[in-house]
Amino acid sequence: MMRLLVTGGAGMLGRRVVRQWRAAGGEVAVLDNLSSGLSMPPEASWSVQADLRDAQVLADLLASWRPDAILHLAAVHHIPTCETQRAHCLDVNVVGTEKLLAAAETAQVDRVVIASSGAVYAWQEGPLSELSSPLAACDNYALSKHCNEQQLQFWSGRGGHIGRVARIFNAVGHDDPNAHLIPDVLKQLRRSSDGCIRLGNLTPRRDYLHADDIARGLIAMLHDPRTDVPFDVFNLCSGVEHSVEQLVQQLGDIVGVQVKVEVDPARQRRVDRPSQLGDPSRTLQLLGWQPRLAFAEALRLVVFPDREP
Repeated sequence: MMRLLVTGGAGMLGRRVVRQWRAAGGEVAVLDNLSSGLSMPPEASWSVQADLRDAQVLADLLASWRPDAILHLAAVHHIPTCETQRAHCLDVNVVGTEKLLAAAETAQVDRVVIASSGAVYAWQEGPLSELSSPLAACDNYALSKHCNEQQLQFWSGRGGHIGRVARIFNAVGHDDPNAHLIPDVLKQLRRSSDGCIRLGNLTPRRDYLHADDIARGLIAMLHDPRTDVPFDVFNLCSGVEHSVEQLVQQLGDIVGVQVKVEVDPARQRRVDRPSQLGDPSRTLQLLGWQPRLAFAEALRLVVFPDREP
């Protein structure tokens, strides 16, 4: 097993990668500023609490740990924060990534996997493919992820390194630190006496998959054996999409509540992507990865985390 460094390793995805990597016998260090509110994963071989943008910390950590590969997950993920604090989002997500790649080049780290997003694709109906679907960032977060992909491609091309991009679609997990749809729905259901909740747009469809499956996909990308391909991009998605209304009803079935949804105009986005469906076929073909958890089971593990493997 390679020696691995995971930036953002205390987050929902990072802590699962750390757990799975250690279970397979590998050594893994974590860099995280703990801004998500989650603690350092206890399985980590070494943990450093610091800001990704601190070049000296990066240099010292890479010189001391000497990783064979880096998995870069650290970022500002919360979409409203990315929109209201645009400069901060780009500073962390873009400038921080550039500092990490520069430090990796100096430390002669040959393999980096970066987390991107399905949001970098242009809006369209039907499955989004790495090789044929156009890209068009429609919000600040997607813009930062699109920039990250370009940064990694430049880094891979100029130094003979291996760079891989994970276009991650909608991740779900019980420990999601961001105020996304599922935590909001569950919070409202816990407070509701009659199963009535208030939401915004109900028709947008998304491709959901569990954080455990995403962690497995990220590890598969780290182990991509193709050294003759300096840079590549993979979708991590299920290939199935569900509307907000379908998701809410499924959650209601799991908790045993008949959910009644009231549309709150104050919660409605003026512009909301109608569909975001990924095509996972290339990831299966080249890496042998596909999700193990179906939609209903993934949601069940969000509601009942004690059953999570």
